Amino acid sequence: MSTDKPKMFESLGDFTVTAVSDSTDRSARYRAEDQDGHAIHFLKRLDRASGTQEELALQLYNDPEVLRFVLHSIAIPEEFDRVAVSLHEADKGPYLVASRKGRFVTCLGEGMKIGDLYLINHSRLLNHMEKNEEYRRRRKLATSLVGEKHQLKKLFMRIASKGEDVTREEMLAVSAMQPALKLFFFDMLYEFISNITDSSRVLVRRKRFSKKDRPLLKKHYEEYRAVGHLALLASMSGPSGIEGTVADNAGDLLHSLVLPLFTGDMSMLLRFAWFIGKMGKPLLPELKRKFLEPKLHEEWALALMGLVVMGVRHGKTRGKVLEILRGLADALKNFGYDTADFILKLDLKDTITMAVTALMEPDKAYKRSVTSAKRLCFEAHKGCKLPALYMWEKEADVPEDLAFTSVVNVHFNFSEHPELLNMCIAFAPWLARCDAEDFYYPHDYYRHVSRPWQPEDTIALIDQDRAKRGERKPVKVERTPNRNDPCPCGSGKKYKRCCLLK
Repeated sequence: MSTDKPKMFESLGDFTVTAVSDSTDRSARYRAEDQDGHAIHFLKRLDRASGTQEELALQLYNDPEVLRFVLHSIAIPEEFDRVAVSLHEADKGPYLVASRKGRFVTCLGEGMKIGDLYLINHSRLLNHMEKNEEYRRRRKLATSLVGEKHQLKKLFMRIASKGEDVTREEMLAVSAMQPALKLFFFDMLYEFISNITDSSRVLVRRKRFSKKDRPLLKKHYEEYRAVGHLALLASMSGPSGIEGTVADNAGDLLHSLVLPLFTGDMSMLLRFAWFIGKMGKPLLPELKRKFLEPKLHEEWALALMGLVVMGVRHGKTRGKVLEILRGLADALKNFGYDTADFILKLDLKDTITMAVTALMEPDKAYKRSVTSAKRLCFEAHKGCKLPALYMWEKEADVPEDLAFTSVVNVHFNFSEHPELLNMCIAFAPWLARCDAEDFYYPHDYYRHVSRPWQPEDTIALIDQDRAKRGERKPVKVERTPNRNDPCPCGSGKKYKRCCLLK
């Protein structure tokens, strides 16, 4: 197994993210390119707006990339060539009229009809404008991390080759490119799962590892952790634009996610549950099948966690998720040994009760999980040498964001300890609300709690994987005596006269 960097990096080339430039320069260049007089006509019609509505229209005009970002983010049906953007919260005008490519056309006053224009209401506009500000902040962060050109290759390599040593700031920077590179991250997710599956087959056959195996072990661990990073990046913006593809390939997708869970790693299970929650409804039919007809306990655990997070995150799926959970009682009798044995070690009634509570009373469940997360974080870092800023005197002093980040980064083994699944369900409301970067510690904190990778970290994953796959031992075949040889039973007779006749 080669330790070279994966071939997929060769396809990245020198792709770069557009640098953040001054908005005044952008608007001047934009107006200079306007050959059809739309900009002049738009400015003349601005007297139809007043006060804060006029200020908002001018803000968009002077920084046209904001409007382009909004239009790009909204899936405008192809039959609409122009849009009407509501400048007032009542959505009764005035309206900014623009082409679907972001050219400013005119301004319609309050009470004027928009006809057959596609309406972008005020709250939706403000929501996407806020996202644009966040996007720009992340692009600036990317620049600070890898320079003005901030090549995608550099940014992605930081994520794909650092194992657990990825900070919140780095994930924020890479996520700036997620909307444009969603399919790329999906491809890389499949690629890395394939890589670690292949390397696992090789490593589980090894009984001992020496110093020369250190690079091999480190490489496997980095790629394993990269799968978790990529799951977050691929699903960050949900299934928009690829719903059909996700639904058509739901079976293969979820099967791929089960393979890394052979290690029993709880942190990976939580990341995949977040992934499923983000993907939402397109995965629901396949999740139902894996929950009620599982072949492996990892498959069942992933389906349960995914269903709960999806139901909390997407209210429209909640009723269907509850219906699926109710079907478990009848399905249990058909479960195979692996899944049935796992469930027998659970307090199944308590597990399902917690799942229903998370779905029906997510706010109540969330408040309860905050207390648990703070306690776990406080206990985990009690012995660490931390600066005064992070030396908390009591559990209540632990910041909420760090508490949850601590929970999703512990490497407990849910296969060996099925009761951990209840703890995972308890944190489902947080998983349904958090962002991808919340899975990572801020740099200032992480540098105090991190520890260097050790070969034992990979060996622990391999041992669990070996136990799951089953250790194949050579079968010893006894030599059959010749007919005239003494019988091996010790009777003194020839073999043909003794045991051969039996």
